[in-house]
Amino acid sequence: MKAFLSSVALFFLFIVCLFILEGACFRLVEDYAQKRLEFAWGKPGQGHFHPLLKKLPLDHFNAPPKSSEVSALRVQLEDKYASKIMSFGRPTRDRLRQRVEMAVDPLDNFEIKDIGDVESIVLPGLQKAATLEEVNRKLARRIADPLEFAKGLVIRVLPHEEKHLIAQEFNRLASSFRFLLERGFACAVMPVSSYLDLLDKTRNLRNENPMIAQNLYLWGDEMGADLILQVTKENASIFKAIIINRPSLVVPPPQVKGMPWVLFGISPNVEHDAEQLANLLLWVDRGRDADRLYPSRLGGLMKFVGKRNENFESFAVAYLLQVLEFAEQVGKDWPEPKPLLNSLAVDKDLTTSEEKPSKSGQSFDLLTVEQKIRKLQQDEEENSVFMATFDCEIVRGYRELHTDDINLRKVSNRDLVLKLGMGFEEMGQEVLEKIGGKDPLFLRFYRSLKEVQETPLN
Repeated sequence: MKAFLSSVALFFLFIVCLFILEGACFRLVEDYAQKRLEFAWGKPGQGHFHPLLKKLPLDHFNAPPKSSEVSALRVQLEDKYASKIMSFGRPTRDRLRQRVEMAVDPLDNFEIKDIGDVESIVLPGLQKAATLEEVNRKLARRIADPLEFAKGLVIRVLPHEEKHLIAQEFNRLASSFRFLLERGFACAVMPVSSYLDLLDKTRNLRNENPMIAQNLYLWGDEMGADLILQVTKENASIFKAIIINRPSLVVPPPQVKGMPWVLFGISPNVEHDAEQLANLLLWVDRGRDADRLYPSRLGGLMKFVGKRNENFESFAVAYLLQVLEFAEQVGKDWPEPKPLLNSLAVDKDLTTSEEKPSKSGQSFDLLTVEQKIRKLQQDEEENSVFMATFDCEIVRGYRELHTDDINLRKVSNRDLVLKLGMGFEEMGQEVLEKIGGKDPLFLRFYRSLKEVQETPLN
């Protein structure tokens, strides 16, 4: 009996030691942590829960917080969920911290060059033999010619153009960049003046340098994060992932399924108003609205950040590497954004302002209405052709960016001017004025239409 009890005790001791060893490997060994994730979830792009492992209390099987709740408690739950579901990234984050502490000239062995309008893009040094398709696309002269490429381009977005600040940010991120470069990313710090500038630069990069910039990953803090959100709202299809740290203005996400992966960093000490909080959580929910397992768990995350961002930056790097892993596995099967609403719903959304009832206490003043109509008629006489079609640079540019959107073709220029104008105005009067400086005709159209919309006759 004594021998039997000793055997049982030794067996349980062995099991306990095995669990401790397994936990230590998961915590410390990068390759093992990734392999355990794939064992629990399957390969990225073909994932499904392991039927036996899912019965164990492992972090991989934590369910996301319920999307129906919009509260400060939900934000705390999202932070805990992000920490647990990304627990496989802890060895990666530890290794990055060590690299940052020990780094000396981390970019010394990498080529840095200007591409188009973007300066100082660091390239990973990857090459491949050109194919017939790439020759036909005029990316190479002959088949099998060496062709430089990157698995993705990580762009750090700065909302200012001061050279010394750009250089300072570039040097600060050099160690993190090296970590990403070794995995096949190209990296850059890119200044932008507005969300339209950001959209223009990213579109040009993709169109003119597809071997480097076909897969874009944007990363920004505060105002830079705001610009990224606005660009993603307008055109979600051109990015694989966005890293949003402490945004000051969270616009609603696009009405699509098939979003880029999104990671939010927010301060636990900052209180958000109800609308901003709802938008924030809606971005997270839309990011996780996916048919495949990996994006349905990782596609939208929210993490608390401290004042210096160190923990968040290492978390973001691990997150980017996981997005890259998924993107490489699915390849051309990466989901394209699809509208959540049918064309009727889109039309209704675009004309919402027309259907609003008159404000309480506002009396019908026929004289005022006639004066405003007369003013519009005078404006039309001055530029009848443009007013008849509401044709302007902003409208043409927006339609050009969304040439594949069938629903947009059914929307009139008039409704588009109203929708875009209201969007700019929600971002702040200074934004609307800046847009007006670039396209005065658009601003004139919008203000004229807005005056008519606000009269009691409508």
